[in-house]
Amino acid sequence: MKARLAWLIAGLMVVHGVSLALAANLAEKVKVELESTERHAGMEPGTYVCAAGHLHVRGTVQNLADVPLGPIKVAGRALDSAGKVLGTATASTEQRKLSPGAKAGFDLEFVTVTGPRIKQVKNNEIKVVDAPVAR
Repeated sequence: MKARLAWLIAGLMVVHGVSLALAANLAEKVKVELESTERHAGMEPGTYVCAAGHLHVRGTVQNLADVPLGPIKVAGRALDSAGKVLGTATASTEQRKLSPGAKAGFDLEFVTVTGPRIKQVKNNEIKVVDAPVAR
């Protein structure tokens, strides 16, 4: 009886380990796109400044995996012309479950990029940092 229980526990641990390894790779199965609408004259598409004066980057993520994912977490870096990081931000999709092929929006708020620093931003990097299997 104890041997069967030990094998059952060992089997569950192996299955759980495999599912965690697969989940780690699912971030690569999410496509990130920036919004193509321009919110403020002279700013890159997908970017705008909120009422508090912070830089925002809006976009969508698309689930390219064959299983539901969510919520998807993205991280961004605002860069100057030399590639120096001016600010960082993270955000998660409001949609808790993203079916295969479905899209959801995100809005990164760079709270440290305000005032004259906004004009210094010349590029941004956005990547998916977490894409768990939805439960």
